[in-house]
Formats: sequence, structure tokens, C-alpha cells
Amino acid sequence: MTVASKFPKFFATPKGRVVAGLSLAGGVVGFSAGMLIGKLEKGGALSLETLGWSDILSGLIALMLIATGLMVLLASFSRKASGRLLDPLSQRDATRGQASYYRQQGVVALLAGLMLSAPVLLLAAEDPPPFELAAAVMTGILALFLLQTLVNLTLWFRSDELVRRVISETGAVTFWILQGALFLWAAGEKLSL
Repeated sequence: MTVASKFPKFFATPKGRVVAGLSLAGGVVGFSAGMLIGKLEKGGALSLETLGWSDILSGLIALMLIATGLMVLLASFSRKASGRLLDPLSQRDATRGQASYYRQQGVVALLAGLMLSAPVLLLAAEDPPPFELAAAVMTGILALFLLQTLVNLTLWFRSDELVRRVISETGAVTFWILQGALFLWAAGEKLSL
């Protein structure tokens, strides 16, 4: 049996339908975001030419976080969809608690994307931005950060020991990676590289 003969059978399975549905949703979100950015740039509302590579990368990551957060958030309102996303091979619906937990995770991703995109969008709209506008955006980011921290703490207390351990270890690894990256970046900046 070849891969080509197995391919149609894959999409007949529940896992295959989930993969196809998520791929279609990702394509629609990506195409829509690209169209929106293109129209805003043609209309003069955004100028991507003034942005550096780090701003463009931050914007891309922010778009992915926002899209993921929205998809998870929307799926969490259906217990059936939440159950399929949690375990594609199971026919069991998610419980109310699982759907609520999933919804909170979507909110965290959405808030992270909004916070990451705000400075990039401000610089794309006005470079350099007026002080009052920059201060207002920073105040909004601070408010979203506090809200995200509250939701993260709620998720922490609702989690079991395995999830808490994964969060702790992921946080530690992330800390060391970012510390190293920031050190190397600062050294490169000092050396004008």
C-alpha cells in the first residue's frame, strides 16, 4: 500500500477531519490577514518599510497568537468541538470545566498577541509616535498584562500537578534561553554589530 492510497482514508477519520478543518481555518486567517495588511499599506495607514526585521517577526508571531487564541476561544464555546480538539480520536464531549479551562487558554493567547502587536502597529502607523499616543498604548499594554497575569494565575490554580510541573519547567527553560539571547543581543549592540 502506498502513501497515495492511504491519503483519502486519512481524511475519513475524525483526526483527519480535524486536521483538514484546522488547516482550512489557518488558511482563511492567513489569507485574510495578508489581504488586510496589503490594503492598509496601499491606503497609507501602515508603512511596513520603516519596520525592522524584529518588528516584522514580532508582528507575525502576534498574528499567530491572535489567530490561535481566537480559534481556541471560538471552539471552547462548543463542548463537542472542545472535546475533538482535546482528543481528536475520542467521541466524548468536553466537560463544562474542560471547555472553561480551554477558553481561558484561548484568552491568554489572544491577550499575548494583542500586547505583542500593539507596539508594532503603532510604529507602522506613526514613526516616531507622539508621546501621548505611545503612553496610552503602554498603559493599555500594562492593563492587558495585568489581566493576562490574573487569567494565568487562575489557570495555574485550576491545573493538576502534571500541568503545573510542565509550566514550571517550560518557564525555567524559557528564562535561560531568553537570558542568553538578551545577553548576546546586548553584546552585539555594544559592539555595533
